[in-house]
Amino acid sequence: MGVPLQPPLLAHLAGVVLAAGALSIPANISYAFDESNCILSVQWDDVRPSPRNACDYYTGLYNGNAWVEEKWSEALSKKMAVSLGKNMSFGLRTSCNNIAEGELFKIPLEQNGTAETGATNVSCICHNMEWMACSWKRGRQAPRDTNYHLSFWHDNLEERQRCTNRSVDGDTFRCVFPINCSGQRTLVLSIRSDSEDIQPVCVLTKEDYPIKLHPPTNLKVKRGNTLYLTWNASSSWNGICYQVETNGVRKEPSEDDTTVPLNLEPKKYHILRVRAVLGKVASGCKEIRGLWSEWSEPVYWDERENFETLHIILFVTIPLCAAVLTILLLVYLKRIQLLIFPIIPDPEKVLKRMFEDQREEYLPFEYPSEFIKPDIIKTDYKMS
Repeated sequence: MGVPLQPPLLAHLAGVVLAAGALSIPANISYAFDESNCILSVQWDDVRPSPRNACDYYTGLYNGNAWVEEKWSEALSKKMAVSLGKNMSFGLRTSCNNIAEGELFKIPLEQNGTAETGATNVSCICHNMEWMACSWKRGRQAPRDTNYHLSFWHDNLEERQRCTNRSVDGDTFRCVFPINCSGQRTLVLSIRSDSEDIQPVCVLTKEDYPIKLHPPTNLKVKRGNTLYLTWNASSSWNGICYQVETNGVRKEPSEDDTTVPLNLEPKKYHILRVRAVLGKVASGCKEIRGLWSEWSEPVYWDERENFETLHIILFVTIPLCAAVLTILLLVYLKRIQLLIFPIIPDPEKVLKRMFEDQREEYLPFEYPSEFIKPDIIKTDYKMS
């Protein structure tokens, strides 16, 4: 979309500048705005006084809050990615020998569509330098059935890519796409609708988008000379800060340490977990560059179980050993037991046996069968 500046506006601004005795403003400024790709193309005529190599052009963008200027080359045109969805303006001025500065000529960038229908509250998080999750809300004046889609591209992409892994939850839209977040590159996001009544929104991100790492994995409590906690690193990048939490108490983070000593209170149950964040290398975790990861899966260390198990073993083993030793003494050392504890006869039994022997001596004698026993003589008296 090419929108040349109106001649009356140019004439008025030129008169103001000349009356002030300042440097001339760039002449015949025109621009074309490609909303689909968030690209602004501007060109102008050279108005630098002689010697021209002593003067430079400065371009600026108003992002809704402040002007951001940068020195431009001698070229009389510029193509740049710009943000949409805000009250954006483009500015151009001249400066000679860093002494005389021309007035910043401002061009308001008008957008198609109805105001306040574009996506709002756009935010993106890069996860583990591998994929990015962006979310936004429906515009305040957008119809309830408005459907948005997100496209993205950067210097290493030949053409823009559309994000297809998207979801909707009420007025909140979310889309996830793979991308290598490392390196210094400008990522351009375009959020549009199929309807021309919906204003497009463009977002430019450099390294200011937050980075969120995956949580550490494979936590283990190991015992060597001391007790220590170990885990697998969240990423191969340097400068990762890890924070250990023990029973809800968080310790000071440490940089690039995946093994830390533990000082746990004995005879208690402990819950340990770890999280990670990308920090500035060699800063000692004083400066961080992203968001803390989610907490890892917890690992448990219960010294009560070991202590109670040891006591149970001792309580069972000691009596058992005493019983075995007692049996051995009773079985294999019977003679020693008899010597130490001789058998004492029972007096009652001894006396009883003595009386039984004496009684047997005084019992009536029974004659054997071969002895003749006296017959009972029967006399028959006959009465004469």
